[in-house]
Amino acid sequence: MTVYAAHQPDLLPYSGFWHKMDKADLFDVKIWDQYNRKGYQRRVTMRGFWVTLPLVKGSDVVPIATRQLAPGATGHLADEIVKRYTSNGPRPPYWDKYGPMICDEIVSIRTDLLWELNFRLILLVRDILGIQTPLTFSRPARSDLRGPAGIVSVMQAFPGPLEYLSGTGARAYMGDCHDFTEAGIPVIWSRHRATTGDSILSVLFDHEDPMGVVRAEHEPGHDEPGPSSTSTTTESITNEEQVQP
Repeated sequence: MTVYAAHQPDLLPYSGFWHKMDKADLFDVKIWDQYNRKGYQRRVTMRGFWVTLPLVKGSDVVPIATRQLAPGATGHLADEIVKRYTSNGPRPPYWDKYGPMICDEIVSIRTDLLWELNFRLILLVRDILGIQTPLTFSRPARSDLRGPAGIVSVMQAFPGPLEYLSGTGARAYMGDCHDFTEAGIPVIWSRHRATTGDSILSVLFDHEDPMGVVRAEHEPGHDEPGPSSTSTTTESITNEEQVQP
């Protein structure tokens, strides 16, 4: 079976995102999911502090694909990365290897679309990590289908048979996985063992072998609570899959 995983195009997301991508045979980037103002398309923690992209003011009840960056957003992001990783204490051990290159890439990106900036950074980090999983953009889910039913409807457009690889944060809305069972789609749960809820940048800058961190797993049967358990922020940043229309 082909292992299918999916996620919104988040901003430099934590290691669990990359664990799913690495384990999947196909990774679906969900640009047509609804934008979530309190989600992680525009923000991520770095060293336990939120870094947030400025956006053009507008409705938040829109697809991620339509949200626009405010002028200067890429420069702001690059400056925040430098600030969070180099201004408070010694530079992390692998900053010189990755930091300037990543910041240069960020400021070179010319787009006014949030999803496109995030996707370009996903491609950059995927190449740094050496992940070979192909990426795809699926069609939007039917407007009358939500949550698991919507995911199943999207998956049925791909050649089968498929298995669905899900982060454990989705258990809250997937329940007994009835929609997947009815469709004949097995669900497998990520066993990723996160060392931090921070951006993947913390893993790149701190560890000689970042893919070893990305591929770390709990023993079977261990219930991984998600990145909020290791984050130093007071707000949970668990975002395995959002509940989408």
